[in-house]
Amino acid sequence: MDNFLLQFHSGWRYIVITVLVVAIVKLLLGLVTNGKWGALDQKLGVATPIILDIQLLLGIVLFGVGAAVRTRTMGQIGEHLTIMIIAAVIAHIGWARAKKSDVDADKFRAAGISYLVAGLLVGLGIARITGYM
Repeated sequence: MDNFLLQFHSGWRYIVITVLVVAIVKLLLGLVTNGKWGALDQKLGVATPIILDIQLLLGIVLFGVGAAVRTRTMGQIGEHLTIMIIAAVIAHIGWARAKKSDVDADKFRAAGISYLVAGLLVGLGIARITGYM
């Protein structure tokens, strides 16, 4: 069971990365081109924090059952977990600001920039835990 969770968490990161990249590109293009907030923007805005939350929950469960501790040091896991929590919080804050705004440009700015920062943090967290950095 532990190995399945670890593999699922490792595989789910590709979904996280893909959704973040698509959301960032779409939202920043909307900002740069003064686009109108549409259904796709809304769906990406909702889906991105949810997908990050699923990944974070999987990581917390792995930490709780001790599966992650067998392959990494507590320092590595603590750093990875902290970075990923911050990334998820930033994504949620950006989405909350986007939902509250009535101006399309402000929605694109709030969601796009926060997802960009969250994406950079996710990349850093992955690089640190996998040993690339």
